[in-house]
Amino acid sequence: MSVETASKATISYQDELWIGRLASGGGSPVFTQILGIETVAMPARVPEDVDVTHQQSPGRSRETIPGLLPVAEFSQDMQFWPTDPGQMIVDELADLTEAGTPEDMLLEMVVGGIRRTYRGHVTAYTPSGTVGDKRMAAMSAKLFERRTDNPRVPEAD
Repeated sequence: MSVETASKATISYQDELWIGRLASGGGSPVFTQILGIETVAMPARVPEDVDVTHQQSPGRSRETIPGLLPVAEFSQDMQFWPTDPGQMIVDELADLTEAGTPEDMLLEMVVGGIRRTYRGHVTAYTPSGTVGDKRMAAMSAKLFERRTDNPRVPEAD
């Protein structure tokens, strides 16, 4: 017997991307929203498999256990808004990385009420333009660790 149920899907609207700069000498980070985002996709961080197969492994099968988490390669496309404070910070952080002095930052995403924050550094910020179309920019980052539990619902404003 099949079960009928109405869809629980919602439209994607008001999802957010924030960048946080860590205060020198400690203290709380200062977050700035990055505007012009069309799609927000949280990174997947799947632990590496560590092979623990041995001569007595059951059923002639390999055995694995979860290993270390890899660095997540993150990329984000956005509309190019050159005067947006969030994009200006991303551009500055990319310049620091290019100069060989990457600065740690926090990247916070809110998708459908789930908030995740990661520590990492921006590796590139690349504006582009196609004749007759909107200008876009791409941000790349390496994300090392998640700073929030999974999932965490945002607090009420």
